[in-house]
Amino acid sequence: MAEGDKDAIWLMQGWLFSSDSAFWKPPQMEVCTLHSVPFGKMIVLDLFAEVKPIWEVSSQFYGTPYIWCMLHNFGGNIEMYGLLDVISSGPIDARVSQNSTMVGVGLCMEGIEQNPIVYELMSEMAFRHKKVHVKLVKPFLDNSASGMAEILLPSTIWIITKTTIVEFPDWDPTRNFPSPKEFRIRNGISWGKMWRFSFRETLSNLPHPHLWYSTEKVIYALQLFLDAGEEFAGSLTYRYDLVDLTRQVLSKLANQVYLDAVTAFQQNNATALVLHSQKFLRLIKDIDTLLASDDNFLLGTWLESAKKLAANPTEMKQYEWNARTQVTMWYDNTETNQSRLHDYANKFWSGLLEGYYLPRAATYFARLLKSLRQNQRFQLEDWRREWILYSNRWQSGQELYPVKAQGDSLAISKALFKKYLS
Repeated sequence: MAEGDKDAIWLMQGWLFSSDSAFWKPPQMEVCTLHSVPFGKMIVLDLFAEVKPIWEVSSQFYGTPYIWCMLHNFGGNIEMYGLLDVISSGPIDARVSQNSTMVGVGLCMEGIEQNPIVYELMSEMAFRHKKVHVKLVKPFLDNSASGMAEILLPSTIWIITKTTIVEFPDWDPTRNFPSPKEFRIRNGISWGKMWRFSFRETLSNLPHPHLWYSTEKVIYALQLFLDAGEEFAGSLTYRYDLVDLTRQVLSKLANQVYLDAVTAFQQNNATALVLHSQKFLRLIKDIDTLLASDDNFLLGTWLESAKKLAANPTEMKQYEWNARTQVTMWYDNTETNQSRLHDYANKFWSGLLEGYYLPRAATYFARLLKSLRQNQRFQLEDWRREWILYSNRWQSGQELYPVKAQGDSLAISKALFKKYLS
């Protein structure tokens, strides 16, 4: 680097110190890596500082300048979460700490089209010299374009969603961390299993839904949100938040319905399996209809944006395949073994739910029911072969999906609230 540019600075991602902490002990970090570069010629990105700040356990990266970064999101998944208390204080704590080598703040999320208030607040921290009191964040951001914060909704809704939904980070679903023993949690959250919920095929050791809040409180917040609908229905940001909050509530309901269906299978209860699996499939269709009512939740937008980059029909086909593959199977699958990263970048997008997840779930439940009625073990390898083949065909598809919202978000949300939550 120096031969090419004598003023070059190595911007180093500090993720390795977190992901492989068993190897990166002080000698490896300090002597072999950080101090092997002339001082001032390296800046480290403390990549996951809002959850696992490496500066705290490495003596400020042993004197190497670093940037306090918020990772927040893995895979661009759509979920309502974010450690607002940490974001509003962490950069300040790092900057004023003894012998601080922090030189800036950064955002390094894997996806940004969700949780606008989290990114709004983190961006604001670059200009702040004092901690921000999170209870004041909503009024402060009322004139911004940050979704929920833009509209003067009752403060009760903000308090409920801030203290329930928002206070939770995202986790890399391919890794089994963090554990409370690994690092200190600064704002008193009780940590259980951290898995982001995914549609699992195995039938023992049931997965726990990625649930970190009282569903009753959030349903109540949605009720208040709907009550304000007539006043704010003309606001794009209100409708975005309404769709997102309704999606959040219904997706967690779907988690439980899925577990109920698998439990029914384990208990050899065919009637209950049919009941719960049909409800699960209805939820997928209904959530898809909800998402279709807002421009921000459309698969078609993603696919068309990829295709527009192409210079010829061959490139267009390749770019669409890339876009479809990235949000579904990825690529390294065999006939009977899915990619280790399948569903890593899953999205709540209209078109993806009904066009991809719904047929997959329907096939899965049909196989469960057949297995139960024929008193046979679930044919796992056959199921994998079927759904992997289906996924690969979908990845190569070229069917069109809408790029403009359809339907009335408020009316759809009210109808779904009455159908599932009343």
